[in-house]
Amino acid sequence: MRPEAEAAERAAVRQFRIEAKARQAAKLAEIREALVAAGYDTTAKQAAVLGVGRSTAWWLLNHDRKAGPSAKVIKRILSSPHVPPAVRRKVEEYVNQKISGLYGHSEQQTQWFSHQFQPS
Repeated sequence: MRPEAEAAERAAVRQFRIEAKARQAAKLAEIREALVAAGYDTTAKQAAVLGVGRSTAWWLLNHDRKAGPSAKVIKRILSSPHVPPAVRRKVEEYVNQKISGLYGHSEQQTQWFSHQFQPS
């Protein structure tokens, strides 16, 4: 492959990853917005309803958001009986989109993530 073609391919991959991480950050922002719309407007309230600690809730909803939550955190959120339906839908959308590869993870990463949500 010519150097120009290699450079163009690397640039395209880099752009895809940037766009994928922006999609992931937008989905996490939607989760936060759904919590606020449901009346959970502080980190303490959000942590309580999500079933996670305050620092975890803050990191998930206010951090740079490019890394995304772990499967363990998402499973804890989905197991919380207090999560409002609109928030649960957004979290489930996040899981499905991450499994489909929409957030730029490798096939191996998405398979591992998907396996975390399979019944044992």
